[in-house]
Amino acid sequence: MLTELKSSTSEVEAAGLAQAPAPVVVRRGTNLGQIRELVAHLVVRELSRANRETILGWAWPVVLLLVQLAALAFIFGHVVDLSIPNYPVFLFIGLIAWTWFLTGVQNASWSLISHRDLVLQPNCPPVVLPVVTVAVPIFDVAVALPVLVALTLASGTFEWTVVLLVPLFAVQLLLMLGIAWIVAALSVYLRDVPRLVALAMMVLFYLTPVFYAIARVPEKFQSVLLANPLGTLIESYRAVTLGDPFPPAGAFIAVAVGSGVLAAAGLWIFRALEGGFVDEL
Repeated sequence: MLTELKSSTSEVEAAGLAQAPAPVVVRRGTNLGQIRELVAHLVVRELSRANRETILGWAWPVVLLLVQLAALAFIFGHVVDLSIPNYPVFLFIGLIAWTWFLTGVQNASWSLISHRDLVLQPNCPPVVLPVVTVAVPIFDVAVALPVLVALTLASGTFEWTVVLLVPLFAVQLLLMLGIAWIVAALSVYLRDVPRLVALAMMVLFYLTPVFYAIARVPEKFQSVLLANPLGTLIESYRAVTLGDPFPPAGAFIAVAVGSGVLAAAGLWIFRALEGGFVDEL
């Protein structure tokens, strides 16, 4: 009788253990290869969803950029002439960098809130969601680059140094990842953050040399604009594409190192706040 009771108790305990939820340790323990595969899967899913049942499909990002280019080139090339050589190419470079930054950071601020179902899944590390929002617009950049090369060829300004855009894009990617992790994590606890981000982007557009050149700004304001890391990056993009003067070496090094530090800090902040995501969402 005692033996049967012990056996019965053991079976109940075993059943209870079998039914008990596994501890959620996958998020921290997931290796880099699995995270990379998950990011790639989610990026493809987001791209497919965004272009589903559209006539132009993946050409839409380029169409939007070209419409912006036409409008701004007309205004600042004819109505209010800024007298910038090769202005369409000059402007298109700024639009590519700015659109990537704007889309990635703004979407990152909503990434955890709008994907609550994924955050609650133990096999989906929340840390990948801001990465996906930054990675998805890279496709738009890739589609726009052939158009940029075509513009430089048509204007006779093509430079082989355009290949240096790739390492410069890597710096911007680090910059965006750091910001994305921070705003995504803070948004979970304070739902005003996405709106504050949108407000900051509106102001930052005018403080970033998207449609104007820093060199044409009064000298006393140039240091302020160069303090904007995206401004330094855009000036660097134009330097390798159009042969314009490169930003001061100190400013560029500060942006490159600072972007790496910001990415590491952003990841640390995200990890520090990650424990309360489930409760807040």
